[in-house]
Amino acid sequence: MRRSQALSIHTLRNIVGIAAFVLTVCNVFQAEFKSFLGRIGFSGAVLAPLNDTLGFEKIAVVSTGTAWRLGGLLEAADYTHLQLDILSQPDWTDSDVDTFRGVGVPGRNIQMGPGQARCWLGHLNVWQEIISQQWATVLIMEDDADWDIAVKNQLLRLSPVIRQVTGATDRGERSPYGEAWDLLWLGHCGDYIPDDPASFVDETLPASSVYRENDGRLTNFPPHLRMVHKSVAPICTYAYALTTAAATKLYELSHHGMDKIITDHFRVWCKNGTLGCLTINPEVFHHHKQAGEISSEIAVVEGWDDLAARSKVDFTANIRYSARCSSRSKHPVACQDEYVRTN
Repeated sequence: MRRSQALSIHTLRNIVGIAAFVLTVCNVFQAEFKSFLGRIGFSGAVLAPLNDTLGFEKIAVVSTGTAWRLGGLLEAADYTHLQLDILSQPDWTDSDVDTFRGVGVPGRNIQMGPGQARCWLGHLNVWQEIISQQWATVLIMEDDADWDIAVKNQLLRLSPVIRQVTGATDRGERSPYGEAWDLLWLGHCGDYIPDDPASFVDETLPASSVYRENDGRLTNFPPHLRMVHKSVAPICTYAYALTTAAATKLYELSHHGMDKIITDHFRVWCKNGTLGCLTINPEVFHHHKQAGEISSEIAVVEGWDDLAARSKVDFTANIRYSARCSSRSKHPVACQDEYVRTN
């Protein structure tokens, strides 16, 4: 007999947890589990995080085409069976960049350099494409992003928790993450944790309790604990998801020009309710540093010599088994930084 009442978020979390375990052990069960979900009234959206776009309509990349960054990204995507859209980026002139920053505009208090403005323009270009193509949801990542080889199961486990935090209950929604959000901050370099985040045990996180902050500080973080909460003050835009409506808002708010870095404005819009934002803590995506390569293109443009220095080792902070490092080695590699040896 067909079940008429909606299953609870708690039940859905249990189902998804079982699915993640089964699929980790043996992918052959995926078809059978999809059939089971269909019989109890759930659409294929529940298992959508296991597809090649992690349950989003597209994964779009902000890239200037630097060889090691983009090449490594594509290798990591191939290794973890992800489909990326590398969007072409205009060749902005110095005049374009200065106009966007408001150079010469009376009363404009410019608080970002040309490199940071080019970062803004790269993201703005992606938002325009989202609006043009009317993609329902898009995961946007920068071209130095990295993730765990278990990213699909990580997102599968996260999806019902995101629905719980946002209060999504409609099983007919197209997105496995529900539709009651604007921005999912999946890749960042730190956010404050409120008193009551939704949390669960995620064995794919590093076993070490050491968490690397954006400024290099090493702090303690509960091992194997993944949290979802309303964004407080995240920094860095390694990866984030948007809806079409959110991309439209961001474009309208910023295409005329901005005077601060992108994360400063994101934080304000998340805090004042312009955007409904959720942070995943620890992050699912982080930026990768490759030995012998310059880690920050912005730092080069801005003349920040320390940050523009070439990395001495390959590493991705706060990720257990780096997709980039594993794709190069063809087996799971814990590619954490020089200070954190445990995985």
